[in-house]
Amino acid sequence: MANSCRNKISDEEIEIWLLTNLIHNEDYELPLYIKNILNGQYEDVLNSELSLNLIESCNNDDFHKLVHNGIEREVISHNSWLCMGVASLLYFIQCNWTGPQIDKSIEWLKCQEKNAFESLSLHDECNTNVKRPELLWFSKIIFSHEILQNTHKSCIWWLFRANLLHQFILNESSGVIFDETEHLIDKINELSLLKNQFCKTLFCIEAAQFYFYYRRIQNSEKYVEFAQETAKLSLNLEGALGKRTKYQHEDKAQLYLKINVEKNQFPSRCCENLPKSLDLHDDVRLEHIEFSKNIEGTQLGAVEEAIILAKHVQLQLSQPKDKLTDEEVKPYLTAVIDSTRNWSLKMASLYHRCILELTDKRAVERSMMQLEHLIHELKNTKVSVIHKMDMFFACGLKAFWVLEQTWAHVMMSLGLVKGALDVFLKLELWEEVINCYSILELKHKAAEIIRQEISKKPTVQLWCLLGDATQDPSHYVTAWKLSNEKSSRAQRHWGLFYFVKKNYKDAIPHLKLSVELNNIQEGVWIRLGFAALQTEDWKLAATAYRRYCALEQSTFEAWNNLANAYIKLGDKRRAWKSLQDATKCNYDSWQVWDNLMIVSIDLGHFAEVIRCYHRILDLKNHHLDIQVLDILTRAILNNINDSDGNPAQTLLLKALELFGRISSFTLNNSHIWRMYGQLTALKHTDIDNEKAAQYLQQAHRAAISDPKWFQQEESIENVLQLCCILAEMYLNCTSDCEVKKKRTLLASAKLSLQGVVKKVKDQEWNNEKILTCLQKVEEYLNTIMNELELIKLTT
Repeated sequence: MANSCRNKISDEEIEIWLLTNLIHNEDYELPLYIKNILNGQYEDVLNSELSLNLIESCNNDDFHKLVHNGIEREVISHNSWLCMGVASLLYFIQCNWTGPQIDKSIEWLKCQEKNAFESLSLHDECNTNVKRPELLWFSKIIFSHEILQNTHKSCIWWLFRANLLHQFILNESSGVIFDETEHLIDKINELSLLKNQFCKTLFCIEAAQFYFYYRRIQNSEKYVEFAQETAKLSLNLEGALGKRTKYQHEDKAQLYLKINVEKNQFPSRCCENLPKSLDLHDDVRLEHIEFSKNIEGTQLGAVEEAIILAKHVQLQLSQPKDKLTDEEVKPYLTAVIDSTRNWSLKMASLYHRCILELTDKRAVERSMMQLEHLIHELKNTKVSVIHKMDMFFACGLKAFWVLEQTWAHVMMSLGLVKGALDVFLKLELWEEVINCYSILELKHKAAEIIRQEISKKPTVQLWCLLGDATQDPSHYVTAWKLSNEKSSRAQRHWGLFYFVKKNYKDAIPHLKLSVELNNIQEGVWIRLGFAALQTEDWKLAATAYRRYCALEQSTFEAWNNLANAYIKLGDKRRAWKSLQDATKCNYDSWQVWDNLMIVSIDLGHFAEVIRCYHRILDLKNHHLDIQVLDILTRAILNNINDSDGNPAQTLLLKALELFGRISSFTLNNSHIWRMYGQLTALKHTDIDNEKAAQYLQQAHRAAISDPKWFQQEESIENVLQLCCILAEMYLNCTSDCEVKKKRTLLASAKLSLQGVVKKVKDQEWNNEKILTCLQKVEEYLNTIMNELELIKLTT
């Protein structure tokens, strides 16, 4: 790649410099086009003699084929093609992310703008605010060529970066881009470039950014951990005494981030004129926590700071949205904001702080002003382009239209609806425009402005929004035909039109077709699942909820509904696994634990049944499920094997612990005391036998406490069976004990049985089952009376 120079330099080394945006050794004489890229002069590269051979043919209808033929024929060298692609991609970033924006276009590429929009739209349209899409399209064409990928290994990494930017400019999440980029990640992981620890760490952060967008929590967490391990960076939240408010007299425990780096930091450079962190100007809250002792800071480089920022995002995505989560993730953000000297990281971290402060009434005004400052910062010409590009791909910086859109949303939250409306109109965010007009009670204006825009340039989105505004489904038909029957958006709006009206039967075909066209639509999958449940299409419901849970793993209602669908299909094993995932998402919902307990008892997961019951009691304090407890008790009494083939009696102690807890609040339930007594007797000790007899006596008292127990067949059968168990337990207890104690126990048993026998006989039942049970009780009574007679004769 390099010409003759003072020191020999490998192609791989230069590729690393391009990837990291840093020259790691100044002792080299580099070709001019590489110097231009590393100095941020992307336009010079694109307009240099490298492009002269393309300019003559730029009006060729098949520009894609033109470029690929040029690479194959080496119209310019492969080295030059790679640099053209890199310069084009970075120039695109400057136009849409980092600024300052350029008014003039690359003339020989401008004629491809329409083709670029059509190619990049993937049937669901690019954001209308994207500038110079032909630059992204041109770079993707270059990076996707197999010959160039074989010549320069970093080409695949650049294509990965281009794909992520491609996703960012689309109005919809793309399953096509997701699948293609995951394949690229696998290929990049095999590159020799990643033997360089700097490159490996950088790629792990960038891969995490990709998974952040698609909310793949487990994958993003894996890559953040990889980055930490490679950088030898440990991050721990710790507490220290300090003050948070101006009028706080006593120090309270405050969280801070303890950072430890076990190696030299990766190379990075400092940027002057960083974006400012605006002060809070609160009457009560301090600008920063004032710790009572000095918290020693750790010297960090930009890569280490990017890891900390990525950890912040990963924690936010993986935890529930509440005040506690905000407090736990703030120290990560504060560490980056306070220490970084990198422009992109400063911008990204301040943006994330704005998002955190959106729901904080004491900080929301600062959030609005900070966002406005960040938007102005994009026009800052004091910071060089090359400094703005440092760590860009690792920081998750938002495009300029996202910053402005968020700014407008903050204005809306503060009641500045007209100001927000102006921004939304400028950005052509028609859904937000409609919302503003609804708040201003000018709904007629919404349909009017959409028709006005359609008259200028009809799009799928505009026709869909007109259908939403007018509630006329014919507009969805128009949108569908306009997309050549390929738009997932048109089918989504069409399906949701019926879904909102609870016409689930008509909604299903449209929602189903929408996810077939684009399978990364969490909102559509969950609505399709619900609609299928309502129409009792259990197979479709299971499919829809399964796909939703693969995309969004933290919604317990979805896991719960997935389990219900599996139960209806008779697949209780998969239902059980789904309910386990549901409990992980919502640990505090007793209903989910109850469902898991019921399915567990059906499948013989007896240990899980006990765990579930304990958790329900933690949440409710009081819960009785006699049927579940009865199945569990019989399993232990009969020592049947559980789902793993283990004998159920191994759970005896855990079951007794559970019954001890239940019996503490259940004093008058005969079933609970009977089961507790039967299980206690399994321990086969004299003390436990006596305890079992006491528990069974308690069960007997509870059973006959209802004055009408002897008038109902069910309660009579229950009492008679209980008497048999009680009599047998008393006989066991008295088989080997002193005479006085034996006489007392048997006399108590005699009284209990005699009273029951008399009550039942007085009713003169003809029920065969009752008569059989009564006969057994009388036999036990005779045995007890004979034992008492023997005691009399021997004393």
